[in-house]
Amino acid sequence: MSTLPPRSGAAVSLPALFLFSLHAWAAPQVAVIAQGGWEPPAQHGVEKLREALRARGFGVVDAPARAGYVLLLGVAESGAAAGALRSWKAPLPEGAEGLTVWRGSYQGKPAAALCGADARGLMYAALDTAERISWTPRGGNPLQDLRNITERPFLAERGISMYTMQRAYFESRLYDEQYWKRYFDLLAADRINSFVVIFGYENGGFMAPLYPYFFDVPEFPGVELVGIGKTQQARNTAAFQFLIRTAHQRGIAVTAAIWDHIYRGGVQAGGIPGAAENAGKRVPGLVWGVTTDNLSAYTKAALRRFLEIFPEIDGIQFRMHDESGLKRAEMQPFWHDVFGWMRRNHPGLRLDLRAKDLPDAVIDDAVGLGLKPSISTKYWMEQMGMPFHPTHINAQDQRDRRHGYADLLRYPQRYGVRWQLWSGGTTRVLLWGDPDYVRRFAVTARLYDGNSFDVNEMLATWMLGEPHDEKPLDLLSPQYKYYDYGFERYWQFYRLWGRLTYNPQTGSEVWEREFARRFGEAAGGHVMRGLQIASRVLPRIVAASYRYQNFPTTRGWPEMNRQGSLPQYAGEDGSDIQQFMNVRDEARSIVAGGDTAMRRPEETSRWFGTTADGILAEVNAAEKAMGGRAGNEFRSTVTDLKILAGLARYHSWRLLAGVYYNLYQDTGSVASFDDALASEKRALGAWGQMAADAGDVYSHNLALGVHAVGFSRHWQEEYELLRADYEKLQAERQKAIGKAGAPHLALHPVTAGPPAVRLQAAASATPGRDFEVSAQVTAPAGVRWVRLRYRRLTQFEDYQTAEMALDEKTGLYKARIPAAFIDPHWDLMYFVEAVDRKGAGRMFPDLEVETPYVVVAVNR
Repeated sequence: MSTLPPRSGAAVSLPALFLFSLHAWAAPQVAVIAQGGWEPPAQHGVEKLREALRARGFGVVDAPARAGYVLLLGVAESGAAAGALRSWKAPLPEGAEGLTVWRGSYQGKPAAALCGADARGLMYAALDTAERISWTPRGGNPLQDLRNITERPFLAERGISMYTMQRAYFESRLYDEQYWKRYFDLLAADRINSFVVIFGYENGGFMAPLYPYFFDVPEFPGVELVGIGKTQQARNTAAFQFLIRTAHQRGIAVTAAIWDHIYRGGVQAGGIPGAAENAGKRVPGLVWGVTTDNLSAYTKAALRRFLEIFPEIDGIQFRMHDESGLKRAEMQPFWHDVFGWMRRNHPGLRLDLRAKDLPDAVIDDAVGLGLKPSISTKYWMEQMGMPFHPTHINAQDQRDRRHGYADLLRYPQRYGVRWQLWSGGTTRVLLWGDPDYVRRFAVTARLYDGNSFDVNEMLATWMLGEPHDEKPLDLLSPQYKYYDYGFERYWQFYRLWGRLTYNPQTGSEVWEREFARRFGEAAGGHVMRGLQIASRVLPRIVAASYRYQNFPTTRGWPEMNRQGSLPQYAGEDGSDIQQFMNVRDEARSIVAGGDTAMRRPEETSRWFGTTADGILAEVNAAEKAMGGRAGNEFRSTVTDLKILAGLARYHSWRLLAGVYYNLYQDTGSVASFDDALASEKRALGAWGQMAADAGDVYSHNLALGVHAVGFSRHWQEEYELLRADYEKLQAERQKAIGKAGAPHLALHPVTAGPPAVRLQAAASATPGRDFEVSAQVTAPAGVRWVRLRYRRLTQFEDYQTAEMALDEKTGLYKARIPAAFIDPHWDLMYFVEAVDRKGAGRMFPDLEVETPYVVVAVNR
């Protein structure tokens, strides 16, 4: 039968016309050639690919002869996909989770080969292709947005962690099978391959330990979760088994983080009112019957039962120190018993040991018993700081294993390190999405041959501090809600953390298209850029404008916390005390006339002000482009951007107020006190605008931390506290008596620009030989001094200093790290400080563009 339309004027029968119309409007056919017998992740990816084709109006067939386009899918080096790649002289995928997507011709038809080195690699290729097909106009070429690419993971383990802080909220998720399907669909598409469920953290004894929530241990009939029955235990078990199975079907490994072993109150109470008093009592919802006498024996028996019931669990993570309920004298014998049991019964199971207060003797015991543990440690406090390990952590925690890598990076290497970015203390509720941050973080996660990390899920602390039977509260006011599940609101957060740690070179179109789809071509780019700029605010607050007492997730919340009254804030440290000068030291520097290469509070203040301007410029452009078509997602997104701009404005003024207040304290100048009041008033105004911008978009009962320890429920509530602080400050000013002759000092002026430095040094150091560092320094105002700062790669050490001298022959400033300092047990790190003759200073490398120090491997 001819497929040409009839000539004009020709007589056509109605059946012939019907047949022609049916053919003309038939969906284009795509042949999906996929081998059978694959592991579940590959099957998941192929099914999502077929769904995407059908959703765009394409017919899906299994024979090239019947199709206009061909997709060839395969795993490893065998099959049609690998054969096509060879014939097209395209690269085959390499390494675990590697993939290749390549376009070519197959049996004379446009084709693409999707090949994975394993099932996960194929799944990632198929899911990426499925998304690109979703960009295709209906009836268009389904291959038009495919790119020739071969990839393999930059970081092998890319994780998301969740807490079980409040029972009702946890169970609202645990029992919802649709929730886990959609959540793990999103994580798989974003190439997240690890999911950590943290049981027993800061929840007043609930799941301390977790075992009776799922089962009883016959040998210990006196141990129970008070109030739970076998029917609910069975339901809990089935639900967690479903979670594990659903994750595995999408290539996601599941780790059970068992953080509490016995409930004894103290920090385990999490600040929840009345929780500490429940320790040792028979209370509904808490575990009864675990005692000092049976702790070790019960734990071994319960752990055995846990791994029998959940045999597919991929790893166990333990909290090791006294916050788990263990007494210090109990730790070493307790862990020796547990490690010995694991070595005999589950030697291949992944084992993560939390680093905080972890003694060397316990690490030695695990290694000596033949286990291969990973040490899981914090990246930057329990907050999200800058995208590098802090140059120098706070002195309060410098010589323990609480803050970061401490003294753990010693050679010879006996364990791996898993980096935990506790973002849940910082980015709790506001949208976050900065691709530059994630790219830079990924590089630093390779420290000490690191290859794994996890970051807290968004809303990680939701319902913390609420009664365990309290129904989960709303996040947004009902009239602004636009999603089914909370995680869907934070799609860009998950996309960046997965895709850019799998491949930091991933092109921005992967998320640009999604912004355009959600907000339109005209507004989408502005929203995207506004979010990227806004996402830099919170890390800078944590690094430079943060009270160190807010270190813990359960105490600090930079999205909503004003950081105390001005007198309290005036004593703050920040959390990278090498890079950012605090307001107290800046006042002393102004009085004494000293210079520094650190970023002064005045410079950080200007950074916050400029950043706020940049955010609001993008918001204004987005609102103009959107016109009257704004929906709830746009409204809530813009609200978040305005709040983050308000936070930047607030800290811009608060930093200046802190310096002025310290100048008043140091000199007795009431004029400086007046300057502090003026800046604090502007800070108050910025917070008030932020509260107005939040308005009723957010619920006025945001339960993300314990109210009794200072977690406000809305920006308006925090504004009222800040206003009361300001009134007390005014009263203090009225009583202040100035010191006669006290100077009214000005802050440091804006300088034309600090020196610029280019560093030169070898990539590695050798014991027994000096290590030379050279620096080319450009300073229009002339160079005052240049210094080399260095230490071994342990946070227990302070930096050594070597003055850099100018070599007249080369024009380079040079200094040496002496041979005697170079120890084969440690790598080295260094940076250079330069100050010009006008007092403008800077450290190099520059933290704005790269990790602000150089790590040097020591030859061994």
